[in-house]
Amino acid sequence: MTIQIDHLHKSYGSGTEAHEVLHDINLTIDSGEVFGILGSSGAGKSTLVRCINLLERPTGGQVLIDGNDITGLTGAQLRELRKNIGFIFQGFNLITNVTVGKNIEFALKAGGYPKAQWNERIRELLTLVGLENKIDSYPSSLSGGQKQRVSIARALANKPEILLCDEATSALDLETTEGILALLQRINRELGITIVFITHQLDVAKQIFDRVAVMENGVVVEQGSTFDVFSAPKHPTTKALVERYLGIQVPPQLVPSLPAGTIVELRYKGDAALEPLISRVAQDYGVSIDVLHANVEYFGSQAIGILIVLVAGDGKSLTQALGQLRTHVYSYRELDREQLAAAAGATESAGSAESAEAREA
Repeated sequence: MTIQIDHLHKSYGSGTEAHEVLHDINLTIDSGEVFGILGSSGAGKSTLVRCINLLERPTGGQVLIDGNDITGLTGAQLRELRKNIGFIFQGFNLITNVTVGKNIEFALKAGGYPKAQWNERIRELLTLVGLENKIDSYPSSLSGGQKQRVSIARALANKPEILLCDEATSALDLETTEGILALLQRINRELGITIVFITHQLDVAKQIFDRVAVMENGVVVEQGSTFDVFSAPKHPTTKALVERYLGIQVPPQLVPSLPAGTIVELRYKGDAALEPLISRVAQDYGVSIDVLHANVEYFGSQAIGILIVLVAGDGKSLTQALGQLRTHVYSYRELDREQLAAAAGATESAGSAESAEAREA
């Protein structure tokens, strides 16, 4: 199912007391894709996703599903809509005093699923999420990851075509998060369900999103394919987010002893991140290139690589080598030694202060 959001507004209060939390949101989420909404706490992500199933009513604009405006639905029509939209909560929202099987049964009953097929459907769902032996277990006996798997099974009970995930992994550890994301990818691939996933975690975005929208203060500031947005961010919010995630520094302990030369930060993307660029340039121009720090992150199957290198050589050869490096990367930045030294000194001072405080304690 395709979701289209046109000029959406959401305010709380009225008149002079009105507070707008979503401002002129425009998004198109294609059928069968995993679409991410990324932003910090308070950006408006949860409110936006709750407008898709009308848990929150927009105060302006439209939400269209397969071309049909749903914003005015009430009563039986609204209940029918919500049967087709599953919702996964951050806090699991399981009923603690009944079994796993009963939690899913409640969803089937609420959705009007044929009673004669409940048991079969429950077992089918628990097999899908890898918990076929937990049908009679209580939520209190489950790990966080298992609870979220039950939550996913419950959200899929009535065979929805859209799945909304509200910070579905933020309460989980890294290993468990990876398992949940892999499960959601498999559900998306095998069942063709459109998934809308909101998060503040770039780790989640790079692993599962096909496309992404970045939000700040109730506004979508940037959107596009996940790789394009994070390999070449345009808005300051996205740039800051990517820099916090991808940014690397020269190790402070290396700065005082670095030999003469030019320190350069190189960023490359896609297949270029795998090319033996450094060794080729060093050989062609007779310069030495030492790698001081490196990092490669994959967004889906595409790579973004960052290298900090020290390039040393004679004047003309050095200039040509730097020029060649510049033409083969999408981001080239020469780093200032004095600034690096100052940063190293600040890091060392902070470390000494922390050590002194620890001794006094």
